Amino acid sequence: MLALVLILAPSADPPKRDWEPVELTGTVSDWWYSRNWRSYYWREDFTFMLKDDKGTSWRIISREPTPNYDFRMGTTFTGLAVDWKKPPRVKVIGVKAVDRIPADFYDLKLDEKNLATALILRVETKPNEWADYYVNNWFHKWGDRADKAIHGYYADKQAPYDVYGFVNGQAAPFDKKSQAILDQHKATYTTFHGRIKTAKGTAFGYEIELIDLIGKNTKSGGHTVLFGDAKTIPRLDNKK
Repeated sequence: MLALVLILAPSADPPKRDWEPVELTGTVSDWWYSRNWRSYYWREDFTFMLKDDKGTSWRIISREPTPNYDFRMGTTFTGLAVDWKKPPRVKVIGVKAVDRIPADFYDLKLDEKNLATALILRVETKPNEWADYYVNNWFHKWGDRADKAIHGYYADKQAPYDVYGFVNGQAAPFDKKSQAILDQHKATYTTFHGRIKTAKGTAFGYEIELIDLIGKNTKSGGHTVLFGDAKTIPRLDNKK
């Protein structure tokens, strides 16, 4: 598989999406995990088969980490220890689609009838008690059927449920204070770090509160922090 050096380009138009949100609970089989070097940083991915509580089999894949300059804007692995050889029950929250660019996953054919990309993976640690194993942090538009549902899982929560994305690529609006900050830096911003908040009485029902605002440094080609201090954004593991 060819390695790609990726610097996010906000000028690219995202593909049109109208994906179905899914919440699946069931038992894991054929767990596969890899930590591998991708051109200039280490990434982690997983896939497995899930037999849900209705008896339906699903192929589940992860989203890839999102590198941006020297930042890692998700995904988050919480460090939860899981014995995958003793098939655990899990809860998958995601979309019925391949939410990766390009839309592939290593050498898998991805031809299963039921395939979903996990945005959140929880493991049952005790009967009816669930712990997060993995959380996707990169937000973009999934489509009218999925956007509100996904925002609802992240709303009013702290890390690892903080989010990143292109400022101009969000389904949810920014709150009033955050929008004022964006208006000050409109010519130079690119990506943001924020949190999802419930916004009762609004059309979408959720808003984004800024934590950090990142722009491109036109002189160096690198990044500049326009708002916040970016100290809580993880850096890429780029030591081969």
